[in-house]
Amino acid sequence: MSKFARGGGRRKATAAGLVISGMVISASVAPVTAHAAVPAFPDNITIFPDRDFVSVDGFSEYAGKQVTIEVQRPHVGLVGSASGTMASAESIAAGNPAIEVNHPGGLCWGAGGGLQVTPDIRAGDVVSVRFGGTAAADATALDIGVTGGALTTPTTLVIQGRLGPEVDPAFLEHRIIEPALRNTEVARRDVRAVPGALANAPKGGYSSGLRVAADGSFTATYEFLNEKTAAVAADGLYTVSSWQDQDPDGNTQGVTISEFGEVGGPGMGGCPAGAVQQGPASPTGVVVHDLGDTTEVSWTPSKQTPGAAPILGYTVRAVDRLSKKGVQGEIGVRVNDPDATSVTLPGSVAGKRVEVRSFGEAGESWPPALPGGTGAADSTPPTVTAKPAGGLYTADTTVTLSADEPGAEIYYTLDGSDPLEAGTTGPAATLYTGPFELKASDGARTLRFVAFDAAGNASQARMEKYTFGSAKAPGAPQSVTAQGSNASATVRWTAPADAGTSPVTGYEITATPASGAPLTTTAGAGASSVLLTGLKNDTKYTVTVVAVNAVGSGASSAPAEVTPKAPAVDKIAITLAKWKSGDLRLEGTGSIPGASLTLRIGGPNGEVFATGVIVQPPAAGAVNGTWSLRLRTGPATTRNPSPVHISSDKGGVLESVTVPNG
Repeated sequence: MSKFARGGGRRKATAAGLVISGMVISASVAPVTAHAAVPAFPDNITIFPDRDFVSVDGFSEYAGKQVTIEVQRPHVGLVGSASGTMASAESIAAGNPAIEVNHPGGLCWGAGGGLQVTPDIRAGDVVSVRFGGTAAADATALDIGVTGGALTTPTTLVIQGRLGPEVDPAFLEHRIIEPALRNTEVARRDVRAVPGALANAPKGGYSSGLRVAADGSFTATYEFLNEKTAAVAADGLYTVSSWQDQDPDGNTQGVTISEFGEVGGPGMGGCPAGAVQQGPASPTGVVVHDLGDTTEVSWTPSKQTPGAAPILGYTVRAVDRLSKKGVQGEIGVRVNDPDATSVTLPGSVAGKRVEVRSFGEAGESWPPALPGGTGAADSTPPTVTAKPAGGLYTADTTVTLSADEPGAEIYYTLDGSDPLEAGTTGPAATLYTGPFELKASDGARTLRFVAFDAAGNASQARMEKYTFGSAKAPGAPQSVTAQGSNASATVRWTAPADAGTSPVTGYEITATPASGAPLTTTAGAGASSVLLTGLKNDTKYTVTVVAVNAVGSGASSAPAEVTPKAPAVDKIAITLAKWKSGDLRLEGTGSIPGASLTLRIGGPNGEVFATGVIVQPPAAGAVNGTWSLRLRTGPATTRNPSPVHISSDKGGVLESVTVPNG
């Protein structure tokens, strides 16, 4: 059964095995007609429209192959796509997702050359899984959602929601996900309500029921044993699930999971923005003809971003190339026609740059389109630099200015005044003709400079500050910490507030025991951490960090203490083991929560049939954490895997576990 945590975390089992807890759907209930291409168990497609997230399970015959996930919107067409590689056969057999889109660890929308937009998945959108251009299956996003919830009594939590006319009320489940419920009498991370009157949960701890009204609204009611548990549940993530089909074994297919309060858009850094967050694309092929009394500007219209707000027209601006105190003048027009290709500006645009943007409800495009065809003049400003850069110097210093365009003129000031004003040099600016000297005896100087190319384009006005003083070493590094591990320690720090009169060139890190020789290592100028090895376990060390520059070593940091320790080895136990064809159940305990277990058939070198089984934190009053595994597919379900060998990434091993039949 799928187990989705707050913020989208998930455990190994997936939505492909979603079974209604404590409820049997009667054959007399008229089912919703399933989509012709809805996948069959163990394949599945799960859609999270509130997060624009799609999870694909199963499809083991395509393991390791290229797959494309597409989102099609009726009457619109393709609004999102991504391509990538399916998981391995071993990973799929272990119950892990075959591939995910817009979820940490998965693909971004747009991956593999797809549409560079995160689609705003809506009810009615069809998500398809394609291999080699052929759709293997698809699922339709269903119209469901939670609208609110509140405690109506200290122990009663009532959640309201809605479902569209295409949703079968029998194919419905409400869930509250809150990991803190594990520490209550519920003893599980979630509670559920299925269609029917208020009834005790199969595993105890609460009662629940779900009723659907004729107007398409639903009410899920939870009755808890005490006020504290009810308050914990009220702070959880409210979700509602529905599905397009369900087989006789209770496997749900084509699942939609709506999560109250979740926000759509990119699910992780680096993914493209959502369609509603993306401004319109700029036009292309801008051509400017300056006729003196008028100027003709033409362009190629922008292409509409799928799913985004429509383009409404274009703005055409002629912007002064030079500024006065950071302000540039401009003239322009707005063309309220998305199909427009040209406009005439009054007067000449000499000394100005023409910028064309498209606009819509999401704003104007950026960056603007610039001239690039016949009649366009040089509009690229030069770049200007000063060597050496500003800083603290101990003696007279010679400064050289240079521009990246031949023939460019450079003007500068040494009193901090602006060398660029209304297209001309200011009264304090000097034309640069060669290197000049800054004398230490004159004190601090503020250099500001700008370059003009032959076309009149001005660079950005740059500034460098030069100060003079005595040479000195760096100050002490800050915020030094040391974290011990097996015969080693990771030392972290931040750069000193005062680098001295020259840049920091590196760091010296020293670990000193109470007796014996200290251990010293070095790190580069940009480092902020280092791993010290060769330390003795159970020995206390005092760690200090020193910054070094051309003058020498600076002041020592405040000390940090650390005692390396050998890693703890956890203890693993079995509390339940059952096997029958197509169904393996294992449960147990572990002494280190967070440990990741690997299970093999036969022994330590046997075939792996499950990985990443996590030891969960202990329940209230318990000493050890717990872990569980249930598999319905894979080699461990076609034959009894006894004896089972279990190993932990924390060092624990449990050998020769016999799994009884039955």
